[in-house]
Amino acid sequence: MTNPDSIAYDDEKFEAAFQAALQLKKKDYPSYVGGMKIASGNEFVIKSPIDSSISFGFFQEPEDGITDHAVDVAVSVHPHWSGTDINERKKCFESLLAMLNAQRYRLAAMVLLSSGMTRRESVAEVDRLIEIVSSECRNAKTLKGRTGAWGIMTSYNSPLASPMGHAVSAMIAGNTVVVMPSRHCPVPVYMVYEMMENAGLPSGVMNLIIDRKDRAYERLANDPRLEGIVVSGSAGYLEEMIFLQVDDELKVLNELKGMNPIIVHRPGDLASTVDEILSSAFSYSGQRLFSTSKLIITADDSNKVINLLLEKVKGLKIGDPADADAFSGPMISEANSKEFVKKMDEVRGNILYGGKKIIDEFTQNGQYFAPAIITGLDDDNELMYMDFGMPILCIKTVQNFDEALEELSNTERGLSAGIFSKDHKAVERFRSEADVMFKFINESNTSLRPAAYARAEEFLK
Repeated sequence: MTNPDSIAYDDEKFEAAFQAALQLKKKDYPSYVGGMKIASGNEFVIKSPIDSSISFGFFQEPEDGITDHAVDVAVSVHPHWSGTDINERKKCFESLLAMLNAQRYRLAAMVLLSSGMTRRESVAEVDRLIEIVSSECRNAKTLKGRTGAWGIMTSYNSPLASPMGHAVSAMIAGNTVVVMPSRHCPVPVYMVYEMMENAGLPSGVMNLIIDRKDRAYERLANDPRLEGIVVSGSAGYLEEMIFLQVDDELKVLNELKGMNPIIVHRPGDLASTVDEILSSAFSYSGQRLFSTSKLIITADDSNKVINLLLEKVKGLKIGDPADADAFSGPMISEANSKEFVKKMDEVRGNILYGGKKIIDEFTQNGQYFAPAIITGLDDDNELMYMDFGMPILCIKTVQNFDEALEELSNTERGLSAGIFSKDHKAVERFRSEADVMFKFINESNTSLRPAAYARAEEFLK
């Protein structure tokens, strides 16, 4: 994703789209299988994390057998879709691309309402999807390899770019898909599904199921007819998915969130370093796929870095993400907030700052918390080696750079790791020894992109 701070957007156009989104009538959101709307009669309501008085309508809990039926349809439609000329498939996604560009602000406004991302983060999320679709259309060619039906299971960490970016890449390669977006913020995916119908995507190429009880995810992941699955996000049920399959032939694209740790060792501009750390840790309330939840500092730098962190974190504006100057908004759900409070209560004596609910005239209807900066935890505390997708930054002070690298290797890194240092030798060691997909050096991780595997070639065997 492009760095949200560098995103170009028009405040007036966004505001108009946002106000229009607030006025949208509530509607029913069924499962879509084979182009058919499938209702179960078991309805549930999803509310906006920014304000619990805002709801989107009624969603249908899938009945037993719906997931199997969706795979049936995807498998049966696959031969015709994979046999369609790549240029014909490309035309469908070129039409989608035109719609995405035309409805950029409308879609971004719904991302904000659904997820609690700020204006810039929401536009960046839409722009990342546009980037993926544009790239796939531009690079479309005759692709050789085995295709089939894929399951795509994602969470709220990237509510639009990850599920739909992976889906588009899979479909343009000739695969069919069953998509299960986040149960907390699925509306943007439903909006793009409707765009794809209007773009002429044949029925059954993409199938869409939303499941609030998480049972369908396991059912989908264990279906032996699938060619592969995408697992993206930080939800516990997604982490369990990669251990369920017994079929060694199944291809798994794993984009699970980790701690995305940062090493600080002999930093250059201290003020800039701290600003970048705060952005890396607490943008989107620590819920991004690349959000940092662990900071490893060498001893000579520890006090000055921590003191400046504590000074600057107090100036972050945590509140209504629709405000143009908001740094960050709410946590995604009441359940996540309760888990956050529980974890804070367990380590209250180690909290240097934050970890408490923000209550004012606006935030009382949402899940708004001051981000937590924590130090002095024992190494066996789970907050020191596991990520929970929350606004938490745990600090570990080590004696030297060798210990910093060792601490890094013992941390659930996930997709990325970073370093802030003016020591060129240390930076080069980090480059060569940090075992992660992405490395960020002397800059925040906010420019790192979700849907890292979203390339058509990844969906071929």
